[in-house]
Amino acid sequence: MGKIDHNKQQKRDSLLESAFSLFIDNGFSKTSISDIVSHAGVAKGTFYLYFKDKYDIRTVSYTHLRAHETR
Repeated sequence: MGKIDHNKQQKRDSLLESAFSLFIDNGFSKTSISDIVSHAGVAKGTFYLYFKDKYDIRTVSYTHLRAHETR
């Protein structure tokens, strides 16, 4: 994996981890995309490079977590 690919993966992972953490702490309905990107330290446009909307990141974060649990 090249440096650019590694940086992209880090941003995506940071968004996933931030979303999951905020969903647990604040609840899904009280967590905004702005909250997620702020917590992850990325621009809002970056969010939309990886995810369609808040429902998409919720689904992907759950799948991502489940994949790590089975390792």
